[in-house]
Amino acid sequence: MIRAAVVDDQDLVREGFSLILSAQPDLEVALQAADGQAFLYGVRADPHLDVALVDIRMPVLDGLQATRSLATMASPPAVIVVTTFDDDAYVLDAIAAGARGFLLKRCSGRELVDAVRRVAAGDSILSPQVTGAVLARVRQTSGAQPGATIAGLDLTDREHDVLGLIGLGLNNTEIAARLHLTVSTVKTHVGNVLAKTGSRDRVQAAILAIRAGLG
Repeated sequence: MIRAAVVDDQDLVREGFSLILSAQPDLEVALQAADGQAFLYGVRADPHLDVALVDIRMPVLDGLQATRSLATMASPPAVIVVTTFDDDAYVLDAIAAGARGFLLKRCSGRELVDAVRRVAAGDSILSPQVTGAVLARVRQTSGAQPGATIAGLDLTDREHDVLGLIGLGLNNTEIAARLHLTVSTVKTHVGNVLAKTGSRDRVQAAILAIRAGLG
């Protein structure tokens, strides 16, 4: 059973998301909160939450500040930021704060449920609508220093290729097609890349690749 928190100052959104998640046999909404401070209190009281859906703009304490505060806790839930704002600056701020996913509130119920399951399993997710904008923003704001940030990481040639394609925003299936590999082989390479680069998820790896001039 995946135990989730839903954090949003709008009652309709909070209750709607909770209904969608609770309708699934493997999901339980164990916490609802209307602001970031109440969310943190709830996490301290219940250290067994797996995933939290967190709005950005809320009273008392906003979602980004609350997400940053989770870093001081022993076993915090993985955060998916869910917001109406699709500005890529918000996405970068959410990633920097430690969020494992970013979704727009106009996503479907199926996308919401899938995101919670994937993040609970250790994946990271970005709404398809904003992935391209995020990577474009990183390219615009980060001066590439080819090789500088990946020197000494002991990447194989194939892992180097995979990292570059992650930086282009390709998923595992697309990388497999580009390199003429099986998806399972690509998953292995991606896992090695994340471990060797110290990336929390493939979003961080993509940013690293772009800054290294690979993406």
